[in-house]
This record gives sequence, C-alpha cells and structure tokens, in this order.
Amino acid sequence: MYTIQQSMFCCVVLFLVLSRYGKAFPTQSMEEPSFCRGLECPEYKVAMKTEDFEERCYEEYKWASTDMSGVDYSEAVRTGFERLFAYISGANKPKVKIEMTAPVAVEIKAGPGPFCASNFTENFFVPFKYQSSQPPEPTGQVYIRTFSKHCQYVTTYPGFSNTTLIQKNVVRLVKALEKKGLGDSYYTSSYFFAGYDSPYELFHRHNEIWLIKKETNNLIKA
Repeated sequence: MYTIQQSMFCCVVLFLVLSRYGKAFPTQSMEEPSFCRGLECPEYKVAMKTEDFEERCYEEYKWASTDMSGVDYSEAVRTGFERLFAYISGANKPKVKIEMTAPVAVEIKAGPGPFCASNFTENFFVPFKYQSSQPPEPTGQVYIRTFSKHCQYVTTYPGFSNTTLIQKNVVRLVKALEKKGLGDSYYTSSYFFAGYDSPYELFHRHNEIWLIKKETNNLIKA
C-alpha cells in the first residue's frame, strides 16, 4: 500500500521526468524562481517578507482543475494528478499535448478532519501561451478556472513533505500571521499545499503552504 508521501510524489515524478524532454515552450522575460526547476510557473510580486512568511501578489491566471470529495488526502492527490496528467497528455477536445508547468497545487477545503473525508481541488498552472487565449478544452472531470488577481500568504519548507509536515506548516504560518497582527486577514475555509519536486530531487526541495488574503473578494473568477 502506498503511503501518502509515496502516492503524491510517484505522480509528481512523472510530471518532472517528462518535463525534461522537448521543453519547447515560450521563454518568459522574467526569470523563473529556481524552485520552479526550469518549468513555467505563475509570476508574482512580493509585497512583504519576514523570516517566517511572505505576502505574494499574483495577477489573474488560468488553471486546469479537478475536484475530489469524500476521500483521504493520498487518494485525492493520486486521482487528481492522474486526471490532470491525462488532460495535458492529450485527453482534451483538440487532442493536443500541453507543456508541463509548476507547481502542483492542492486546495484542501474544510471537512470533518484536515485529511479525512475532506474536499480537494488539484490544480495545474496553464502555460503562458494559453493565458491570453482559450486553453484546450478538457474532457472528463477536468475543467479550466481562473484565479482572480489576489494576494496570499506563503510559507516554505524543505525536504520530503507529508501530511504531518503540511499540518505543522499550516499551524506555523497561522502563528506567524497572528504574531504580526494578521490573524484575521486570511480565509480559513481552505488552504493550499504546493509541491514542486520529484522524489529523485534529494537536495534543495521546495514546498509551500498558501493562505489567501481576505482582500480578495473571490479567488475564483465567475
């Protein structure tokens, strides 16, 4: 039986291994952060930075998404990745392949327990060449949604992630925000885990927790 760590990162390894071949996609004028591993990822500006977290502000971007409910975290991540990977591999109406991007961002919504029978939405960033046009139309249980222009609080941590570390770093971010007097400044209905690395990446691993700032009226654009 897969552990949570194995089930999540066995999928991510496909994501990163395949990205090493034929990376023929537009180069952005802004240099990608090193933790994006040479893949396209959403650009942002840092509005505030402390030793524990930073506030990032993003423009409006499109993501490919899929929803899972009533399952545990490891099953949700595995199922979501399989659907999204199929979409970028050609399971879309024009049957085209879509470039790899980063990160794999999992939204974890409030449920009876943080990783038990909760609701999850897994997201792939849509490549820049489709941000100003219509991305390939998905089939099946994948859909395209737009994240509105927004700011979010982000904490990072190294190493191989797992549910314990995700929970620990959510708590760490919440405490850091409270210490700064920002305890009521973010939404509590959900949070995001963003993973960037293959299990074969042994050093300088990068994981993130995101909390959306309340000044965002609606994260998802109607």
